[in-house]
Amino acid sequence: MPRERAARKRTRRLESVASAASVGAMPSPWPVPIAPQAALAQARPRRDLMAALARIDGWGLGAWREVLACWRLGAAVLAVEPVDGGEQLDANATLVIDDRRFPPAAPGTAVADACADWLLRRADALLVPGSPVRCATLAPNEAVLASNACWLDAGTPPVACLRLRLRLPMQGMGIDGQGFARFVRRIERVLALTRSGWRAHARAVALQRALRAALPAHGLVAFLGDGARIARRGERPAPGCRPLRAPADLATVIDLGAFGRVRGLGIGVGITALAGAAYHGKSTLMQAIAAGRYDHPPGDGRELVVADAGALTLQAEDGRRIKRQDLSGFFAGLPGGDARDFTTERASGATSMAASLLQGVAAGSRLLLVDEDSAASNFLALDPAMRRLLGPSARGGATLVECLPALADAGVSVVIVAGAGTAALAPARRVLLLDRFRVRDRTARARRFAPKVARLPLAIPRRVIVDDGDRLLGPRHFLRVDARDPLRPTADGVAVDLRRCGWDLDEGLARGAYLAAAWCCRLAGGAAIDLDELGRRYAAFIAERGVRGLDPYDTTYLAAPPWALVATVLERLPAPALRSRR
Repeated sequence: MPRERAARKRTRRLESVASAASVGAMPSPWPVPIAPQAALAQARPRRDLMAALARIDGWGLGAWREVLACWRLGAAVLAVEPVDGGEQLDANATLVIDDRRFPPAAPGTAVADACADWLLRRADALLVPGSPVRCATLAPNEAVLASNACWLDAGTPPVACLRLRLRLPMQGMGIDGQGFARFVRRIERVLALTRSGWRAHARAVALQRALRAALPAHGLVAFLGDGARIARRGERPAPGCRPLRAPADLATVIDLGAFGRVRGLGIGVGITALAGAAYHGKSTLMQAIAAGRYDHPPGDGRELVVADAGALTLQAEDGRRIKRQDLSGFFAGLPGGDARDFTTERASGATSMAASLLQGVAAGSRLLLVDEDSAASNFLALDPAMRRLLGPSARGGATLVECLPALADAGVSVVIVAGAGTAALAPARRVLLLDRFRVRDRTARARRFAPKVARLPLAIPRRVIVDDGDRLLGPRHFLRVDARDPLRPTADGVAVDLRRCGWDLDEGLARGAYLAAAWCCRLAGGAAIDLDELGRRYAAFIAERGVRGLDPYDTTYLAAPPWALVATVLERLPAPALRSRR
């Protein structure tokens, strides 16, 4: 009978789980995390928690079950739940703050994302270090990213939710109830310190999103506001970094209404070349543009630096995987393979850059960033003497510089760093010279001595996912992704190499990108669809379910990855299968 009752209870629990995917969803044995509104309704008084901790202090391990409940702590509720599959001392805790100190905001809005990020940073700085109970949450990085570690719930009443992973304290063989009581009091002190401060965070994020949204109307793909401090030392501005100020002939002013008028350096659509001697700021400017894909918190130094959200950094990735990619636009022939349907486990620098470019554009990227310091020089340009030396091997092929006008005609902008050669200057709409970190317009001068470069057409083949929808997830709603090495995250023994993919990754973002790739297979539903269409489905999925939809049972911590990063992971995993289609 006990076994039958347990089976019925398990069945009811599974039947209560809403399907987390529209295609191919299968039930999971994991329990549904407690909902914030349910936690509020079930909350028990604080005095009962403190009495229970005093009573079980020194008892055996099993007595911790008296703490596994929802407890009212003044302005918040602390929900403590067991961890399925974890050790007995592991517990999940959700702090539900319901005193309306944060404004009601729909998920995905600037206010919601900024407030959640601010609260997560406060917890990481004030609650986690030196806690009497070993606890952890998602460590925030230099960007403001939506995550499943902290979010604003737009229910009634609106609440803020913060997730923690706890290690329940022991003293020898007995429970350390006093230690947990000190942890509760620490939570209450931190809550008292988090009543204000989020407004500056929210304003900074809203300003950046308004700037990013205004780029197309001004013919820009990136913007660096006056006062930005873009040279970095770790996650902070480098000491002595001079604030950026655009010269008068390069200045752009963007009127953002309630946010006022913002002046700065605009990077226009088309081809922009950044020239300059070594250590004069070319790569620093390029890295700032790449960082402009994300929002940044106050004090970062790049609060006025924004770029197209789909910006993609192209680098040589010797040894990366290429899956059935049409490279014939750049290579007439490739030894040991068909350039129209090229597959390899160990690409060269040139073939890897060609594949990354074509795949990124096919997935929807409209801004490419190329720094010659990290690029394959033979992919960027070939001088006439080298072409004569290579003979038939180079005939019928094309270099990036020769295809830049075709990319611009197709609506793809490119920012390219040119410090050693002049080939990239000829097709550039604007040439910016970096001299001691100051920007100068040298377009007219560059055109006087830039060599003539052939203008070659470039067809962008579509990329199609052709694989089973459950190729990565299988009959599950989650994967156990080991992202302790963020550049080589692994799930089910399958690693993806992201070491030179052009993205700055931490553990949460790498885990989120791997899980998003798995969910995108399911969103494709086994049908052969283009990656740009899959990107729209992914955007709709995130808009409807939020980042928590990638891990519906709260098994881990992750940050929301942009679609361009998810497409990068899909292309570098052994599966799913993809191919080019014209």
